[in-house]
Amino acid sequence: MKNKKLSLLEVLGLSVAMLAPTGAMAFNTAGAVANSGVVAPLGFLLAGLGILFVGISFVTLGRNIDGEGSAYAYNAKALGEKTGFISGWLLVLTYVTFAFSSSAVVGNFLDVFFKHFNINLPVYLYVIAVLLIGGALSHLGIEFSTKFAIILELFAVGALIVLTAAILIQGGDAGITARPLNPANGTFSGIGAGMIFALMSFAGFEGAATIAPRAKKPAKAITVAIFGSVAFAMIFYFIVSYTEIIGFGTANIAKMQNSSAPLNYLSIRYVGTWMAIFIDFASVTSYFACYFGALNAGAFMIQALSKEGYLMSWMSELKGAKKTPVHALDLITILSLIFYAIIGIGMGVSAGDYYNYLGTIGVIALLLVYVLVSVGAIAFFRKKSKNNILFLIVPIIAILVMVFPIYSNLWPIPAWPMNTFPYIVFVWLLIGIFIPKKKG
Repeated sequence: MKNKKLSLLEVLGLSVAMLAPTGAMAFNTAGAVANSGVVAPLGFLLAGLGILFVGISFVTLGRNIDGEGSAYAYNAKALGEKTGFISGWLLVLTYVTFAFSSSAVVGNFLDVFFKHFNINLPVYLYVIAVLLIGGALSHLGIEFSTKFAIILELFAVGALIVLTAAILIQGGDAGITARPLNPANGTFSGIGAGMIFALMSFAGFEGAATIAPRAKKPAKAITVAIFGSVAFAMIFYFIVSYTEIIGFGTANIAKMQNSSAPLNYLSIRYVGTWMAIFIDFASVTSYFACYFGALNAGAFMIQALSKEGYLMSWMSELKGAKKTPVHALDLITILSLIFYAIIGIGMGVSAGDYYNYLGTIGVIALLLVYVLVSVGAIAFFRKKSKNNILFLIVPIIAILVMVFPIYSNLWPIPAWPMNTFPYIVFVWLLIGIFIPKKKG
């Protein structure tokens, strides 16, 4: 692009927004604890290290390969044009389903927040409002979108830091303890199963790669954005998950894993009802930032693939001085409204289940992208005759870490409808294989 206007902070903002750290800690810790027990923080730490290896592949490829489309541009050079397109095609599914799912959670938390003030409206009205307002705001351009998203997320993170400090200062339920940090208090398989929820909390860290080419210094932007967001999330998740566990008490771990709103419980117990209200609003802002980030990342992926001749040519158009992919943004917004009308309203699927179902589909597709990018890193640097052992070992470790959650979504066979999600991703992948690149 001719106008590279994005600052380093704006590029970083997209990755942080898509991580939705506060939302992740509100939703994913209970699932991690249900599988790992008191040692769940170790799962977040190990998942972060695994994601860091994936991030190294994204950064090294991003610094060596120019072009829009993130994984598409990287693997088109490393593994061939078609594999590059498949990588981008899977990312489209990821970001679109993330936009769908996170918008529903925003509606859910808005419902919880307003109920504190005895305002009771149907959740679907909140979700529709979120989609319409988000779609309209996205037209203001990526510079506004990234700044807006990171401001929302910083507010949410600040609220959770206050709660975390309050719990630690008061010593939790039974005092500060090292039990959650000792692997002997859990099992290897349990920690591994809990890592699935931990990995879900890191999903979207690579979002910055979709807009890095628009930065003033693309190589520096992708490096700082990806490494910065992963390092921050790893430390944040580790500390907050540990604090949540000692807040409930290591002897009351069953209470935490069965809690539908662990942060609400902790807020009321350690600070007061007003903090629960504050945390609920912080969750709204966190997931809205995630939705907004996914909406923009998905639109730029669609725009890049359309520009390369794979999708509709009008989707490649950039409007206004901000070079905004308005058509792609509107497409995702319209699809979001249609899907929610059919599944959320028509079929009566709750906002929580809607988030879990569509989010899981997106995560499966994203894990495949992580594997493909890691394979691409190996192939690319072998072609460049860079036989540094790190270019082989780092991607292999990343692949091994990603294989476990992919396998766990296949075996043992999950209950319906979760058992259908891997096949939905497979069908999407097959469709991509048969999409031709238009000549000219």
